[in-house]
Amino acid sequence: MFSKVFTFLLVAFIGQILADPSIDSKPTGMSEDLKLMELMMYQSKSGENMECFSVYLPILQEVDTQYKIDYTKCWTDRQSGASAIEERYSEPRSNLSSTAYDICGPLLECEQKDSETQSVFECYEKVGTEKSTPLNNLTLDGAQLAREIAEDFRRIDIIADACYAESYRTYSNDRNDAQARLEDCLANGLSETVTTIMN
Repeated sequence: MFSKVFTFLLVAFIGQILADPSIDSKPTGMSEDLKLMELMMYQSKSGENMECFSVYLPILQEVDTQYKIDYTKCWTDRQSGASAIEERYSEPRSNLSSTAYDICGPLLECEQKDSETQSVFECYEKVGTEKSTPLNNLTLDGAQLAREIAEDFRRIDIIADACYAESYRTYSNDRNDAQARLEDCLANGLSETVTTIMN
């Protein structure tokens, strides 16, 4: 009976690994899964306390699932923050683009195919002089906005990194705790492990 249950759990566990190729949401899961599979294979040789797997594998799966949920929330919040920043700077971007067209348009109009070369040169001189101050202001405004938006992105990246770290810390602690309880169960039996937890 336990042999059939164990075989089913092992196949289901391997299937879960193969069905979830996401490396980003589970950065260290594969190495831990391999460790667990080695433990399952080793225990299957003795056939003792196999009922521990049916108790603790769902717990380990729940820990992994919760980590994916937490990690995904960190990622989603970061994406939402980035979208909000882009939205906040859409008007300044539009304004600078409009200014750039106002500066460049008249300069481009200087080159007329039917104009004499001298008049084209004179146009560049005149319009270039007129547009030098707006162009300088455009450069300064662009530099200032570039610094501001970079700082805004830096802030949301710090928040996202802290979120990722906290979600992994929780995952790692919960995973290690469940793994330790599984190993204790395999060594001492399910009833002994449950008694220890209750005390």
